[in-house]
Amino acid sequence: MYPSASLSPSTPPSIRPSQPVSLRVLMPSPAVITKDDHLLFVINVLGLVLAALDAVFDWGAWSAYACVACTSLLYIAHVSWRRTDLLKTLLVFGIAGGLAELAADWWLVSITGTLHYTQWGPFLIDSPAYMPLSWAGILLSMGFLGYSIQRRYGAAKGLLAATVVSGIYVPVFEALAHYADWWTYTDCKMIGPVPYYIIIGEALVGLSLTPLVNVAIKGRSLWPALGAGVVAGIWIGVAYFIGMRLS
Repeated sequence: MYPSASLSPSTPPSIRPSQPVSLRVLMPSPAVITKDDHLLFVINVLGLVLAALDAVFDWGAWSAYACVACTSLLYIAHVSWRRTDLLKTLLVFGIAGGLAELAADWWLVSITGTLHYTQWGPFLIDSPAYMPLSWAGILLSMGFLGYSIQRRYGAAKGLLAATVVSGIYVPVFEALAHYADWWTYTDCKMIGPVPYYIIIGEALVGLSLTPLVNVAIKGRSLWPALGAGVVAGIWIGVAYFIGMRLS
């Protein structure tokens, strides 16, 4: 046992023994989530409003590009403003997932023949060029929703929230996109303009988001986020396939 140092009041601070440093200070602290972070959901609502306005006023397929450009800029601005590692990681997760989702779109358009995009503007494979960013925003916001609720109320409620909200929000957007003439579905069982397999599939996508976000935020590099995002994009296609089989 080391003898304790005895210091007189006159001992200069520079030679005083250093205080023990708690390991808790050295460990990365969990992400702090504030009410400001929940402004993400305002951007989601804005996307629905823009799609609804197009459905009413029939602006044409170009407005899909404008809608996604507007919401994507707002997502990026929000992440830049908040400057949290959590949101930066989720943005990378969403972009990776949006790019990987192009495979699911190709399958729906070219193999099943159930999805038909209005031909306007540049395309990536069989998808409009805005589609990866559109999915990036969904994965970012729905992933954040599930993770934030998990942090406060536990994993089960985080899973439930992301599943239910994704299973409602995305099909509503799909219906508005149909009436806005951005894309449409044929030759499948539907509720109104939305296929059963989309409703089931989006709920399954939401079910996967909280576990994938938990993987994405691990470590100090972006590789887990990229990997989890690719898995999310591939899972979208698998979820649609399961939805088709169940419907």
